[in-house]
Amino acid sequence: MHKRFIPLDADERTTLQAGWHHHRQHQFRARCQGLLLSADGQSVPALMQVLHVSRMTVYAWFTRWETGGLAGRANAAGQGRPPVLTAAAEQRGQAAVRANRQPLKKVTATLRQELNKGFSPRMLKRFLKAVVGRGAGSATG
Repeated sequence: MHKRFIPLDADERTTLQAGWHHHRQHQFRARCQGLLLSADGQSVPALMQVLHVSRMTVYAWFTRWETGGLAGRANAAGQGRPPVLTAAAEQRGQAAVRANRQPLKKVTATLRQELNKGFSPRMLKRFLKAVVGRGAGSATG
C-alpha cells in the first residue's frame, strides 16, 4: 500500500504551527495540524482518526499543500454556510431595537417579517452584539 507523507522544511513547519495555534478558522487549524502530524510520520488512517475526517479529505489537504502551499490551506470564497443575518440587516436591526428594546422576541418577530427569514431571538442577539455593538446588544437582554 502506498504511504503518503508531507515533508516540511523549518520555515514551513513554523508557519503551519502558527496557523494551527492562532488562526481564527477551525478548518484552517485542522489542516495545519494534519500536515504537521504527517510530517512527523503519522499515517493517513491515524490522521483520519485524530482529526475526524475522511481519507479523501486528508488527501485533498495534501494535494492542496503540494499545489498551493500555505494559500491552499485557506477556505475558498463561498465555502461554508452563508449567514442568516447579514450586515445588510444592520440598519433594520438598529431601528427595530430602538422601537422595541424589550423583549427581544418582539424585535425578532418584526425582523423575521421584514427580512422574510427564520431565526431565533438568541441568533439575533449574537448578531446585534457583533454588528451593532455592545450598546444595542447588551440592552436587548
